[in-house]
Amino acid sequence: MKLNRLLILVGLLSLLVVSCEDPNNWGYDVNYDRMYRPIHFETVEEMPTSVIVSFTGVIGATKYVFEFSEGDSLLFNNIVRTDTALVDTLTAYKQESTITATEYRVLFEDLHGTSRYSIRIKGVDDLTGKESGWTPLCFDTPAEQIFTQVVPGITSATLQWNVEKEATNIRYGQLMSNADTSLDPDTIWIGDHPLTDVELQAGQLIISDLQIGTNYVAQILNDGILRGTYNFRTLGSATSTLIKVMPGADINTVLANAAGTAEAPMDVTLAFEGGLSYEIDEIVIPEGIGNLYFSGNIVNGKNPLLKMSKFTFSAPMRNFYVQYMDILSNGGSQFLIEIGNGNCFTNITFEGCTVSDVPRSIIRMNSTDAMAESININNCILKNIGLSGYGLLNIGKVGTLNSISITDCTLWEIGDQIIDLRVALSEFEFSNCTFYNNVTSIPKMFRLDKQPKVIIVTNCIFSGANGGSKVNSGNSDYSGWLSYAGCYVTSDMVVDSKEFTDAISLEYTSDDLFVDPTNGDFHFKPELKFEGEGVAGDSRWWIN
Repeated sequence: MKLNRLLILVGLLSLLVVSCEDPNNWGYDVNYDRMYRPIHFETVEEMPTSVIVSFTGVIGATKYVFEFSEGDSLLFNNIVRTDTALVDTLTAYKQESTITATEYRVLFEDLHGTSRYSIRIKGVDDLTGKESGWTPLCFDTPAEQIFTQVVPGITSATLQWNVEKEATNIRYGQLMSNADTSLDPDTIWIGDHPLTDVELQAGQLIISDLQIGTNYVAQILNDGILRGTYNFRTLGSATSTLIKVMPGADINTVLANAAGTAEAPMDVTLAFEGGLSYEIDEIVIPEGIGNLYFSGNIVNGKNPLLKMSKFTFSAPMRNFYVQYMDILSNGGSQFLIEIGNGNCFTNITFEGCTVSDVPRSIIRMNSTDAMAESININNCILKNIGLSGYGLLNIGKVGTLNSISITDCTLWEIGDQIIDLRVALSEFEFSNCTFYNNVTSIPKMFRLDKQPKVIIVTNCIFSGANGGSKVNSGNSDYSGWLSYAGCYVTSDMVVDSKEFTDAISLEYTSDDLFVDPTNGDFHFKPELKFEGEGVAGDSRWWIN
């Protein structure tokens, strides 16, 4: 009996010893002795040559390693770069109570535009050699744009780009449709030009032998990598009669000889040579002209100069374009264009021009018989306009007028108002303009007696001492429907009772902002680091 009890006690003790061992004390594979990978990893902003990524921390990591593979989707078959971020150099973008919830952000530069990248991250502990697993993602960089501008001619174009960006060649082709913003799949490529050292240093290439009034596309590349795309249209009309005008020629006689009939009007392009001066008083457009282009070929950066008083239209016509001409009023007429007497147009357009010294308005419409689809002023410098009143544009009475746009322009010493609009419009746009009045007093920017159905006023800069006078944003209180969001007002332009609703009031003057505004240099001072650079104002001043 005692022996049996002894055996039972030994057995119980054996069971007790076994039951006290750790049930989770399993063996492990050293190949899987690693840290947890980042829980969160995503792109915050994809730019043409850079990306900002966001990720959460890894417990025990002393650094984070990033690998980039170009041209694949999470395959990582083409590793093109490896970057490291040390933990003690990182600042938390969003600090949380745990490292695994704390967010960090890192900027990576020197990427290629229009490219697909796979990127992955892992945490590493340099003290133990432990690593986390990879966390991957895939993204596409948008198209890069190193072209700064393209200046079209009648049968040529001047391409300009950022000289600090590497490039090897420019190819160009004809767009076979009216594609304005995207590449036409039926593009006919007609040239591929290797860039010379001289062209690279200047950041400029002139391409010739183009066709008049035709849509083209240019691409700038660096060893096969696309760095910029620019669509442009040569001046004039492809269906027009092209006439080269010599200084001293009688422009009215030239037009009369080119005109057709009222039943069969002619399209005409008058070509003027840059750097040359032309002088005439009144230009009379005769009956029998359907579409008329005054087009200037830029030579050594200079437009043709046309000294005149006004344009007069003898009969209705379709489109009237003034392209890359410098027009200097001789003061013989209060208005450069006055539309009345039943004249009608599809479009009236000024593009790439400098127009100066017009006593009152560039365009005046004051007849219920006058009709036009649109008035467009783009990429122009407008100086000393309306000093005798009426403002840059004066629209008193019309039969029909659908839209007015003033875009990418510099307005310098403008009197009375930018526009006096007393009729209803479908759309009015005033965007990316630099306005500067130093000695001229303008009491209000806009007189809008009737609210346009659509109104866009944005990305503009309003500046200058305004002749020592205060200025109103409008003739009345338009704050309920007119916003100046995205616009800036310098401190030397003192605002009266009608404020620039939603505009940003700067703490510095126009002299602080611009290089030399008194003499017409509206480039931004680089040391100022203006927040609107590359976004606000006339884009010609973004180019240094």
